[in-house]
Amino acid sequence: MLQEETVQEVLARLARGEGIKTIAREWGVDRKTIKHWRRLGQGRPRPGRPRPCGVDPYRDRLTQRGPEVGWNAVGLHRELQGLGFTGGVQQVRRAIRPWRAEARWAAVATVRYETGPGEQAQVDFGQLRIWLGERSERVHLFVMTLGFSRRLWVRAYPHERLSALLDGHERAFRHFGGVPLTGL
Repeated sequence: MLQEETVQEVLARLARGEGIKTIAREWGVDRKTIKHWRRLGQGRPRPGRPRPCGVDPYRDRLTQRGPEVGWNAVGLHRELQGLGFTGGVQQVRRAIRPWRAEARWAAVATVRYETGPGEQAQVDFGQLRIWLGERSERVHLFVMTLGFSRRLWVRAYPHERLSALLDGHERAFRHFGGVPLTGL
């Protein structure tokens, strides 16, 4: 990115009538960059005022009925038409887009897979950097999580080889006092 002084100098040279190619070559920047700064130098564009939307009078209805119909824009549009709305489906889609996305993420974030006691364990490796004296080392963490209680067992290994995986399983089973029916 160009420094503010550089931009001002470029704008001054453009005002004197020098060519874009010449300035770009001398400053070592692309011609498009010079054109961009010329455009912005003549007054930055102002953000537009928000325009009223035809859906605005019906926003309360949308927030009330949206979750009930699964944020279905076509269904909501039909309901709004019954209330006197004259706009199109696309207006309704644009209006409900943020709420629909929020609902989708909330649903994904709260889904939790439940299992019975002793049914399932989940295994994964993670990595962590630790300092041993003056040097930094990467440590691989074997993690086993029981599905029912969410209890953890963690052990550090210098690698993620099969020997570490098998040793981690054996030690975790010994620690928990048994073997779950399934492992993920």
